[in-house]
Amino acid sequence: MQLTKKHVRICILFLALLAVMYFFWLVRSGLYPFIIALLLAYLLNPAVCYLEGKGLSRGLAIILLYVALFSILLFGGARLVPIILRDLESFAGELPHILQKSEELFYLIQSHYQNSSLPYSMRVAIDDTILSIQREGQLFARELANGIMGLISHFIGIAITPILAFYFLHDWREIKDKFQLFVPGRWRQEFALALKDIDKVLNGVIRGQITIAVIVGILVSSGLYYFKVPFALLIGIAAGLLDVIPYFGAFIGATPAITLALLESPLLAMKVAVLFFVIHQLEGSIISPKILGENVGLHPLTVIFFLFAGGELFGIIGMLVGVPIAAVGKVLVKHSIKLLV
Repeated sequence: MQLTKKHVRICILFLALLAVMYFFWLVRSGLYPFIIALLLAYLLNPAVCYLEGKGLSRGLAIILLYVALFSILLFGGARLVPIILRDLESFAGELPHILQKSEELFYLIQSHYQNSSLPYSMRVAIDDTILSIQREGQLFARELANGIMGLISHFIGIAITPILAFYFLHDWREIKDKFQLFVPGRWRQEFALALKDIDKVLNGVIRGQITIAVIVGILVSSGLYYFKVPFALLIGIAAGLLDVIPYFGAFIGATPAITLALLESPLLAMKVAVLFFVIHQLEGSIISPKILGENVGLHPLTVIFFLFAGGELFGIIGMLVGVPIAAVGKVLVKHSIKLLV
């Protein structure tokens, strides 16, 4: 096959892209403030554009939005942070007792089925399954704790993200226009369409999922508080955060609530299980379709595959970013085929 100028340009562009990706991989540990700031700017940009459409300058719109957000955070923090700290302190004090009761409950359940008429091979299989669940739960808790400690250790980088986000927001259009200058002229129209499709996808995956997570967290906390389950606020926050993980997040978030309720009484555990089931059904049939619509455009099997792949490669962070990366990758592949065919 004879090489043409088109093929050479494509090869050069591909090699340049690989070089840029390799460079970012080398400096990846210092990129997290910029990534968080870019995400924050992306989330806030629609509100800034709305205020700008009302006649405000972009800079003033950003400042007003920042003042409103920080006021909400300060007011909400003044109310919620003491409650969360009190619950955390209480949870730390109750943890040895909870672990002891959990161990007693585990051995009680184990003794019941060990003395039952189940075949020996089935009892062994159940034991292995329980041990595997325990190991996975401990691994998940360890990764979650490491992630939280990592955020605390990178406090300075996180603290400057609002400043970086301000610059991203202020120069959003200029950055976008300059970025498009690197694209060959005859590709720019398709590139603009690709950016529009990516925005539509990320609007569902990021903005939509965060909105759903907040709603789920409020519903879970309210329901657990009604049933007088201990640490309702902490469990609700955890359930909301974990709900960002499609399919499995709801199950993982329900586990500690049902476990704590089971330590109180089987009836309470049944009520909590029904509560999570109802919330999950509301989310799947009403909340998610209204907020997400068809924006993501990924088959459930694809979502599950990239959840497992992301979790295997990068743990919890991989599970969180696996689906957005897959959705964006699908858009890029679709538009790349249009350009190259």
